[in-house]
Amino acid sequence: MKRKLSIIILIISTVTVISAQDMVDPNRPGTLLNNNPGFITINELHFGIGLGTTNVPYSKSFFGFTTINGYQINKNFVAAAGTGLSFYNGGMLVPLFLDFRFRFNISQFTPYLFGDGGFLLNPSDLNSTKLFINPGLGIRYSFSKNLAANLGGGFLIQTGGGTRDTFINIKMGVTYKF
Repeated sequence: MKRKLSIIILIISTVTVISAQDMVDPNRPGTLLNNNPGFITINELHFGIGLGTTNVPYSKSFFGFTTINGYQINKNFVAAAGTGLSFYNGGMLVPLFLDFRFRFNISQFTPYLFGDGGFLLNPSDLNSTKLFINPGLGIRYSFSKNLAANLGGGFLIQTGGGTRDTFINIKMGVTYKF
């Protein structure tokens, strides 16, 4: 009798601990953004504060938005192109750029490095076009397999028209994975 009782207790305790599948809560979506290759879009608000000499046009501060569309090559790397509007103390510029992102330690909170580079077009005077680069780092928070929020910061360096201006900038936005 003692042996049968010991076997029953052992079986019950083993069955309650062992599970072949994770239990999914239907009220809570998945917490990782889809890491498979495919198209991705990133919409961001951005702003920056000028460093150094800020009394010339397009050097004091800016704010605006961008939309970036591209391809997620693998779980770590995204290559994309973007455009938007940036409003400076001297007027409006239209960024036209390439965006590269490298993500590491993929989880619900995923850190990433980004690098943007391209042109800042002046719609009122195309001869005053500027070049820019914007390296930085950020973090992405995944809400579901298709939607995430991102927050990043970096240095934006622009040159053209005989000037070179540097900004500390912040980007915040939403990532949608098809």
